[in-house]
Amino acid sequence: MINLHIATSHGFCFGINRAINLAKETSEKYSKNIYFLGEIVHNQHVVDWLESELDIKTVQSINDIPKGSVVIIRAHGAPPSTFNQATTKGLTIIDASCPLVLKSHQTVINLKNQNKKIIFVCNSITHDETIGVVGEDPSSVIPITIKDITNFIIDDPINYVVMTQTTLSTLETKNALDFLKNKYPKVTILPHICQATTDRQNTIIKLSQTCSLIIIVGSSTSANSNSLQKVAKESGTVSYIIDNVSEFNPKWLLGHQEIGISSGASTPESILEEVIQEIKKYA
Repeated sequence: MINLHIATSHGFCFGINRAINLAKETSEKYSKNIYFLGEIVHNQHVVDWLESELDIKTVQSINDIPKGSVVIIRAHGAPPSTFNQATTKGLTIIDASCPLVLKSHQTVINLKNQNKKIIFVCNSITHDETIGVVGEDPSSVIPITIKDITNFIIDDPINYVVMTQTTLSTLETKNALDFLKNKYPKVTILPHICQATTDRQNTIIKLSQTCSLIIIVGSSTSANSNSLQKVAKESGTVSYIIDNVSEFNPKWLLGHQEIGISSGASTPESILEEVIQEIKKYA
């Protein structure tokens, strides 16, 4: 007998909903060509749906967008240089950056004015959010992955500020930041993990107390989805991440009675529901 527990906090977050709604509004407002600069969110199902429904194309460079077009900046934000390029080219800019990501950008600007050095702790130095935040002041912001942060030498702690990507694992980040604070008591810590990420991860931690298996439905390119799986594993639970129902393996259920399921902040509810219904076939 299998008992399936669905996370109380899952799926689209405020920033993702906002980005999708902006795309819809932009499509209704403008008759000229509209382009996403990179994946508007890290979920191909959402990107494919928006491209099909709204006739919006995705490109990877401002150079690929014809003059006079509309460009939508992805939810993960972009560096000032991207906005400058778009303005120079005469593009209409729709900024779908998550407000909480923009808060990190503003924090960098404020700290730059205080002549502070900034360490930006991230999942990857090539993640869209990282590129955008670092781009505010490349000379002052040092991107360091959470895996490498404990090996980084802070030579002048009192003048350094440690910030974080909004979608990191809360458990892993706490351990890393506690380590830094113990080693460098004078360093300033400004964690920026967003509330939606925290809520979804706290739900996973709670599920891990009763479930021996947790399945996360989300894209492998989604930082917040990967962090959900990481938190489940860090909580001592077997966990898998799948993009959609076709990747589900019923063999995973063997030996497990209490099973939890959740989805990333950019995963459509319909994709999660398909996986839920598939698992219920084996209940």
